[in-house]
Amino acid sequence: MTPARRNAGWSLVELAVVMATIAVLGVVLWRVLPLAPKLAENEAAARDLAQAEQALLGYALAHDRLPAAVIEHGRAVLPTQALGLPSRIRLRYQVQPTLTASPGDRFAPLLPAALDAGGSTPPSTRINGLDLCMSLKADSDKSLDGMQGIPTAFALMHLGPVGQQQAANQPFALPGSADIGARQVLAVGPGELASRLACPDRVAGVHGAVREAYAAYDLARVASEYEAFRKFAIQVAEMNRSNAKTGEVFAGFDIAWGVVVEAIAILQTAAGWPPDAVAIATGIASHAGATAQLVVAIINLDAAIKDLEEADADLEEAREQHRAAEANLTRMRGLAHDSREHAIALDAKGLQP
Repeated sequence: MTPARRNAGWSLVELAVVMATIAVLGVVLWRVLPLAPKLAENEAAARDLAQAEQALLGYALAHDRLPAAVIEHGRAVLPTQALGLPSRIRLRYQVQPTLTASPGDRFAPLLPAALDAGGSTPPSTRINGLDLCMSLKADSDKSLDGMQGIPTAFALMHLGPVGQQQAANQPFALPGSADIGARQVLAVGPGELASRLACPDRVAGVHGAVREAYAAYDLARVASEYEAFRKFAIQVAEMNRSNAKTGEVFAGFDIAWGVVVEAIAILQTAAGWPPDAVAIATGIASHAGATAQLVVAIINLDAAIKDLEEADADLEEAREQHRAAEANLTRMRGLAHDSREHAIALDAKGLQP
């Protein structure tokens, strides 16, 4: 056979390889193609479960609770209308009963007393998401049917395409368990739900604000005590000034009395004229005593004047310190008020952004 004849067509070996390849591809397609609808169904079911989960989270944020199940054909199903979901989403639904009711005022942080009772906002008593967080904490050990004792807040199970009821009457099973089979189940525990709702961050934020409010309250109380002490210091300084003023008056009186004594001594000397030894001695003694008394009075007056000047300076310093204490008290009361209002605002805000 010439080279030209060999290149004119395929050999039997080449045809066998092509046929074998086609056969293998056919077997693969025969095995894979039937799985495509199943994979598409599983992906659609996973999307429905994820969409329903997000809707439940949104409902909890908006209503501070989870929705109750709707009974259809004797089965508890997800209330798609209440959640704003399309009616094509068909999911079985079970939830802790306590989470579908109003949680009540469970979260009530203890705030410090208001220093300005007339103008401070009272603590909020409105039910909000933080109360739901406390309910989740209280239910942290409760499970649901089929969850094998694992704490569960709610669980969803896909019913499959419309017209197929293979999962409609099957019990719930724990995701990942050996007996779950083809069922697609989504279960969320109380701790996981609290985390997705940002409960730990929000509750910690309110508690932190309350601690700040107590710290500011303590600072304001200390500032109030210090202001009262500075006010008492003014009273002491005023009393010291009054005493110094009294001392000055008495010193002036002593000088006047010394002048009177000196005048009496002069009169005694004049009355003994013509002088004799006894009269002269008596006059000299009177003059000496009067002079000494007058000198002491002048010294006392000078000391009294200095004491009065020091008392005036101390009084002015006490008043200046009191003004500074009043300004500091005003700042601390403002800080205490703002800190308390911030804690109240965070409590009232709840889980809202």
